[in-house]
Amino acid sequence: MFEFPEVDRELLRGVCELHVHAAPDISVRPFNEIDLARQARDAGYRAILLKSHHSISAGRSDIVNKVIPGIHVFGGVVLNLPVGGINPFAVEAAIGLGAKEIWMPTLHATNHIKVIGMAGYPKHSIVEAARKPRLKTQGIRILDSSGELIPQVEEVLGLVADADIMLGTCHLSLEEELALIAAGKKFGLKKMMITHPGWEATDWPLDALVRLVEMGAFLEYCYNACMPYGNRLDPNRILEGIKRVGAEHCVMATDFGQPYNPNPIDGMRQFIKVMQALGVSDREIDLMVRRNPAKLLGLE
Repeated sequence: MFEFPEVDRELLRGVCELHVHAAPDISVRPFNEIDLARQARDAGYRAILLKSHHSISAGRSDIVNKVIPGIHVFGGVVLNLPVGGINPFAVEAAIGLGAKEIWMPTLHATNHIKVIGMAGYPKHSIVEAARKPRLKTQGIRILDSSGELIPQVEEVLGLVADADIMLGTCHLSLEEELALIAAGKKFGLKKMMITHPGWEATDWPLDALVRLVEMGAFLEYCYNACMPYGNRLDPNRILEGIKRVGAEHCVMATDFGQPYNPNPIDGMRQFIKVMQALGVSDREIDLMVRRNPAKLLGLE
């Protein structure tokens, strides 16, 4: 069981974590989804959103909810190659299974492969390096040669709009994210997430983030970007983004679930305390770890 200081219990009460990984997974995870849900519930969390790079997590979340009462556990689908890439049928299935977020490609995004060097995380650890993919791919790009969205993306946007759930940009390029958010706005999406700005493959200028927020997106700042195996992002850059666009347009998450990072619950505790030390108010923290995520999950 994960332990944390009693003095910090109120920091975690009511937290809704929108970006966390657990087993079953191809990547090595230090805990499974049931164990994570139990730890989060016992820490006072209200909800967690499970993310998998390789499978639909929405259906499994129903099982976790039955095993671990007292917390809302949700899932979704990442549109990587194991589900057919930008596959509207995978999206339709995930929504039918109760998905709360549809994520654009991560490991199989062309931008990820270009920046990271492969459809994986070769620098992260010996364990991860041992699991290098054998199959090669040029990756998935959501724009055609003319810079227009491919038709399947528009189908996905229609499904997400009808379901009124979140759309995550994940590891797309900035050019693709700008086009996607612009199209999402036309489709009437109200829950568009810029995934971990400041991370190695999604480190966009602040002016670009401001533009994305003005188009209707939220910024999902993840503590993983600050870690040694992340981008060693200076938390002051997160502070700058929050102050520039306003906490009402931001979410704080961890993107944890790796053997070389802290436990996600301790990671959230650390993230909150770091941002408090930098001058982020309790009201702003409440918005970013409780109220905004709860609304995005449809809990309020």
